[in-house]
Amino acid sequence: MALEKLEGSRGCFVCDKTGVNPRSLGVTLFWDEESDTTVIPFTPDDSWCGYEGIVHGGILTAICDDVMAWSARKASGEWSVTASISVRFLRPVGSGKSYTATGRASAVEGRKIRTEARITNEEGKVCADAKAVFVVVKNKE
Repeated sequence: MALEKLEGSRGCFVCDKTGVNPRSLGVTLFWDEESDTTVIPFTPDDSWCGYEGIVHGGILTAICDDVMAWSARKASGEWSVTASISVRFLRPVGSGKSYTATGRASAVEGRKIRTEARITNEEGKVCADAKAVFVVVKNKE
């Protein structure tokens, strides 16, 4: 599997690597052309936790949102914003352990892009799964 490293978004809470957002999680994004998925490998630290040793659900939702947003961009060729998102938390995500978030677009319907994501642990077990609808941003001209 050959992964293409994506640049990330300047100032993004999840993927800014420029330093514009000092509070960014600073994750690295990859695109897997073969499976049409966005991939974010990550190892959370204690600053990501809501409960001692357990990553905050809002952080996990943000990672799912980002991995789906990049998949929506690849599917449509345009930037889009989240219109709705649903996340199920199936297993705890612990600090100091390695995880992978993957996202893909499942359907493009005009300006709407349906997406799905999951976060898996090192054993391949699903810790969270998500579905979202993104809407392509209209030009502001």
